[in-house]
Amino acid sequence: MTPRPLKALNSVVLVQGRLGGSRIQQGSGVVVAPFLVATNAHVVEGTQGLTVKQGQSTWTVSQVRTDRSRDLCLLTVPGLTLPPVEPAPEPVESGQEVLAVGYPGGQGPVVSPGRLRGIWHHGQGRLLQSDATTLPGSSGGGLFDEAGRLLGLTTLTFTPSPRLNFSVPVDRLQELARQPETLLDQPPEVDRRKRSDDWLEGLCDDPRNWPAWEVAARQWVQDLPRDENAWLALGLALDRAARASAGSGASSNLLPEGVAAYRRSLSLRQNPKAWNNLGVALDLLNRFGDAELAFREALQMEPGYALAWLNLGCARMNARRFPEAVEAFRKGLALRPDEADAWLRLAHCQRSAGSGEAALASLRITLRYRPLAAEPWLDFGLQLVELARLDEAREVAERLHRMNPELAARLQGAIKRAPSRRPASGVEARHM
Repeated sequence: MTPRPLKALNSVVLVQGRLGGSRIQQGSGVVVAPFLVATNAHVVEGTQGLTVKQGQSTWTVSQVRTDRSRDLCLLTVPGLTLPPVEPAPEPVESGQEVLAVGYPGGQGPVVSPGRLRGIWHHGQGRLLQSDATTLPGSSGGGLFDEAGRLLGLTTLTFTPSPRLNFSVPVDRLQELARQPETLLDQPPEVDRRKRSDDWLEGLCDDPRNWPAWEVAARQWVQDLPRDENAWLALGLALDRAARASAGSGASSNLLPEGVAAYRRSLSLRQNPKAWNNLGVALDLLNRFGDAELAFREALQMEPGYALAWLNLGCARMNARRFPEAVEAFRKGLALRPDEADAWLRLAHCQRSAGSGEAALASLRITLRYRPLAAEPWLDFGLQLVELARLDEAREVAERLHRMNPELAARLQGAIKRAPSRRPASGVEARHM
């Protein structure tokens, strides 16, 4: 799409504020209603003396209204004579042509064409992903459709990939505009991650975004095939897609492709995170020995990598090498002691290795972190039965009955059968 003049250009402004001394912080903004400019909260964070500018004209901001969770801000600008934009109608669709308009570097307005590449979930709302170029200073500018109607505000650029530029949809601005006005005497505190890759990783943790993340990662490796981070992202996306399609034929194809993506990333640059993720994928393929080698590579590069120690413990547990799994879990938990699931797995391995009292101690720690979860209480009660501590097991069963009567019945059944059994020093592994 070739950039062309838009009437919306008349509604995009430069937003500036003082940070102290002669330092200026600036971004972009869009006139969304008479005397009202929308921008990102992080554009005005920590500033004083806010103004909006277009050409030779400057207006002073009198009020600031923020939505910290979505990085949005509405500026009240008395005397502003610029026309408001027209909002785009719903729904927006992936693939449609878009235009990003802003003031990168304080210069503009600059028009960047592109396409809408994905629609992501963000809390209760959404984010629009486009490949329209945005640069420092573009934040708070507008993302428009072909007709010059506002789709959203450009809010974050994931700099390693040209296709991962995110905008907050216009409906969030409309929600904020309907809220009671609040005059903030202090600069707003923005709930925003400092690193764009951390912020993106947070988005990718949401299972609803896994399909969009797979599409984005595939586009990324296509655009930048020598970028090790692109292949790392694709491997992670394929891991998650495989888990989402577990039990179907698709998952059997996705995991090997994910392994290949991690190996491609590692061929470009050695990275402990890539080794760790490769180990996880190999573990899911039941290639426990290869998984252990990958985790060891990660730990050789970063001995304090707690997650790699815990994942090594899982691989050894799945291979039924319980004493060695105990060793790995202990090292990981020494670095990250609040991992309740890891304490639960450690208890399973200790029990399977014949260390019943140690397993009971690990289960007690699990319950400190997850006191309201019924399953750990069942494991705790069953371990008490194994150790012939039946009075304590009955107390656990009473507590468990209030939480989950079905699990309590299982524990009570084990207690009834206990007199015919002797305490065992070693028992067979159970599914955790």
